[in-house]
Amino acid sequence: MSTSPSSRPCILLVDDTPANIHILVDLLKADYDLKVANRGAQALQICEKTPGLDLILLDVMMPEMDGYEVCQKLRSDPATTGIPIIFLTAKSEVDDIVRGFEIGANDYVTKPFRPPELLARVRTHLMIRAQQLEIAQKNIEMKEMLHIVCHDVANHFSILNMSIELAVKNPGTNLERFLPRMAAAVRNGIGLTTLVRELRRSEEKGLNLQPVSIAATLDEALLLAEGRIRDKELRINKNVAAVSAMAEACALTNSVFGNILSNAIKFSNKGDPIDVSAEQQGDFLVVSIRDHGIGMPPAVLEHIFDVTKSHSRKGTAGEKGTGFGMPLMKKFVTLFGGTVEVLTRDIATHPDDHGTEFVLRLKPAAAAA
Repeated sequence: MSTSPSSRPCILLVDDTPANIHILVDLLKADYDLKVANRGAQALQICEKTPGLDLILLDVMMPEMDGYEVCQKLRSDPATTGIPIIFLTAKSEVDDIVRGFEIGANDYVTKPFRPPELLARVRTHLMIRAQQLEIAQKNIEMKEMLHIVCHDVANHFSILNMSIELAVKNPGTNLERFLPRMAAAVRNGIGLTTLVRELRRSEEKGLNLQPVSIAATLDEALLLAEGRIRDKELRINKNVAAVSAMAEACALTNSVFGNILSNAIKFSNKGDPIDVSAEQQGDFLVVSIRDHGIGMPPAVLEHIFDVTKSHSRKGTAGEKGTGFGMPLMKKFVTLFGGTVEVLTRDIATHPDDHGTEFVLRLKPAAAAA
């Protein structure tokens, strides 16, 4: 598993002796992408411009800036702190070796080195690096699943809590009108816990996609959002064809449609319309959810699906969010084999025609059968 754009691992060779560089290049070029530096400062510049480095072979004895100093600078920079470093050194004294490990080297090879030994150490540290990156990715995915629980299930508890509070404060309230929404909250809360378990299994086998009615899942998502829609007096304009997509129903309702609708409600002004449509266009089902709210500035749109950079903006009524809704939505649409397009006009630059439209292209059930 390489972080470089190429499928081959990328190694930086740092040595001030041209003959050593030539030997290393001849030894490694068949299996690896290589970068070369003959000074410490040049090596640091290459690291800054090459985010996909997988390993550094670093000479210790160099003029101006030796390998120890280069290693210290790399370890102090969050962008390079995790790159494995193997020292190439003629120093074989115990104190020199210990010093190298103390400042952050992963391994060392003494000069003159034996090619089989160097190749074995390179392979070992690349394997360890790949495993570390895989573990880090698994941790990110685990956090995303936790956010599914915390972000989406919390919405359903809010619906139940609001309904109970109304019943307590107003004993004469007709609770029957709240029951469909309460039942939907319970149904989808249970569904989300099942979905999390299925996501764990999907790491190897993929999600179990089934034909899902777009109209039914949109209606369920709108039912769950009914209170917030009513509070802002928003108007929902629906034009939804009787079509079905290959998806997972609970994820489509909550993490996809629920999050898009939540975004539309959050950034709409009181009395605004929200347009919802779905139809088959060619080989895809195209679902559009468009609000006429304040839109997004370019800086927000640029990172809207990046879970590491996305941030929550306050809504038009001061609503708060977590910033994880849109990355989760994109994640599930991708798992369904679909795509997401965002079209937006910021109110600051388009005062007369503003708002945001999410356009989903999903695989129709018939096409996947």
